[in-house]
Amino acid sequence: MALDSLAWCEEIVVVDSGSTDGTIELARGHGSGKVRVMEEKWRGYNPQREFAASQCVNEWVLMLDADEEVSAELRGEILGLAEKDVEGVAIFEMPRKNFIAKRYVRCWSPDFQTRLIHKERVEWAQQSAPEIRTAKAGFVVRRLRGALLHNRLTAFVATDFCDGRRMEEHANILADAMWARGKRAGFLDLITRPGLAFFKYYVLKGSFLDGRFGLVIAYKTTIGVLLKYSVLYGREVGGRRGD
Repeated sequence: MALDSLAWCEEIVVVDSGSTDGTIELARGHGSGKVRVMEEKWRGYNPQREFAASQCVNEWVLMLDADEEVSAELRGEILGLAEKDVEGVAIFEMPRKNFIAKRYVRCWSPDFQTRLIHKERVEWAQQSAPEIRTAKAGFVVRRLRGALLHNRLTAFVATDFCDGRRMEEHANILADAMWARGKRAGFLDLITRPGLAFFKYYVLKGSFLDGRFGLVIAYKTTIGVLLKYSVLYGREVGGRRGD
């Protein structure tokens, strides 16, 4: 679906980092005839996108993951951009609608993503995640209304609700980024951050409106926050004992 939703683009560059699920064969056989496949070892989330963007011919690049699609609204909005609309713009960010077991995850929206970029006008953070791309001096970031669709067609997969390996990976990456910025996990962080996260997503962002599904999503999000701050605390403690 990702490739189909990009058929209107002038070129499609697929960067594969060792997949074994037939992605390369599927991409090469895509009916659009526009797909160029490159195999590149994994560099990390943000550096991998930077590499992929550098391989594109055009100055403007729209970046997607394999499980994402461009909605009809977003496609129309991008195609409708005039020269005056992109003048002085480095990045167009857009909301992303996330789905689990084909259900829309209300509380994770708007989940803005900086995915439409002008290659010569952006600065790339070298950290892997969270993915940070910023406008160079003299350029701006603007917002689109159309959405990316993430994981829209995947039926129930248990790991969508509980994937220890992926949550561990994300917790370590995010904690490393926080540590690099000088952030530390204080006592109050460890006590309050998970509870505040649950309140934010379940109550303030309306996850309670989705019944048991919403409750599970709020739990999942809270666990992610708990793990992130726990790993950050672990970075600080290091080899010390008794703390």
